[in-house]
Amino acid sequence: MNTKSDHLLEGIKVIDAASFIAGPSAATIMSDYGAEVIKIEPQSGDSLRNLIINGRMPIGPENYCWELTSRNKKSISLNLKDVKAQNILLDLVKEADVFITNMPFPIRKKLKITAKDIMPHNERIIYASLTGYGEVGPDADRTAYDSMAWWARSGLMDFVRPSNNSPVAWSTPGMGDHPTGMALYGAIMTALYKRERTGEGSEVSTSLMSNGAWANGVFIQAALMDVEFPDRPEPLPRHPFYDFYTTKDEREFALGMINSRIEWPKLADILDRKDWIDRELFDFENPFDNADILRAELSDEFKNRKLKEVDELLRNSAVTYGVLGRTTDHREDSQFLETETLVPLEHESFEDLYTVNSPFNIVGENKINFSRAPKIGEHTEQVLTEMGYERSDLEELKNENSIYWPEKKG
Repeated sequence: MNTKSDHLLEGIKVIDAASFIAGPSAATIMSDYGAEVIKIEPQSGDSLRNLIINGRMPIGPENYCWELTSRNKKSISLNLKDVKAQNILLDLVKEADVFITNMPFPIRKKLKITAKDIMPHNERIIYASLTGYGEVGPDADRTAYDSMAWWARSGLMDFVRPSNNSPVAWSTPGMGDHPTGMALYGAIMTALYKRERTGEGSEVSTSLMSNGAWANGVFIQAALMDVEFPDRPEPLPRHPFYDFYTTKDEREFALGMINSRIEWPKLADILDRKDWIDRELFDFENPFDNADILRAELSDEFKNRKLKEVDELLRNSAVTYGVLGRTTDHREDSQFLETETLVPLEHESFEDLYTVNSPFNIVGENKINFSRAPKIGEHTEQVLTEMGYERSDLEELKNENSIYWPEKKG
């Protein structure tokens, strides 16, 4: 990471009044490029803080869900059920450029954070709304997680299982949230561009469901054009050029030789198995005729080599393949490190800690040095003092449970 002090979004103030992952992740990306992100939390904290406890996920020394999505942010704790806290929020809104929320509409109305509540106080603000199923329709008020609205509702959950008789699989945490957060980020930045041209703020939105539909767009488009999908009572036949193989050290990788007329001879050559070509073991017109035989012989070749050997053998062969990565691989993966897919995260509890970078770069523009996620209300006193609130007023608001900040240790 570069230590250059000026960053593309420096001077942009974002209010993150969202929860969990999808909405807040859009603010995270903005913070990576230097925007000041103020995270609004109740005294109990954002519900994301409890995901590793309630989500049957592995427990670690720190809350990794929170650290990833809330890095670089400032946390202020406001009791938005309280009128005084609502007025503080409006004071923040008057100075902000972006307001992000993914609260269900009934809660937005109760807390007075709908677009109609927020936008009249700042004609230049971008109000960014993220929902489960969209702004209108019979499901507009429903709560949702990405596993339901992005993964299940879109048809992705159904189509990735081998057959209709196979059990479905849940998505991994944030699997649909982070792509949806990218869409919200894109909408926000487009609205900021519009503001540069017109001086006007905008209301922008996206949903988990619409992003799931976009992710499954190829098959949905097929269905819209009356393509008939065959029944899948059993798994489809396994194509030897597009399948997974196991190596000597019990790792897996996939061949993806779609351009098989070019890649098949290259694979036979690199494995020193020209006899496959001589025997005409693969018939391009009838690709499944000898599929089981060819797959068995390919399996034997790869079972005699460790994954590292296979990787080195195929890397420069022009044969399309991919390693089946494990989550624990990435810290030592030079491709992840050299591309800055993983970057340092400043955190007092760890030495040499890395985090997952936002997934794009702009040539000539630097991201900030990433810092740890905040404690609940860690910046309440600082942010409100900078806004002009007197210390005595803040103490009174705290005593009335309108705001909260943790007591300093020592």
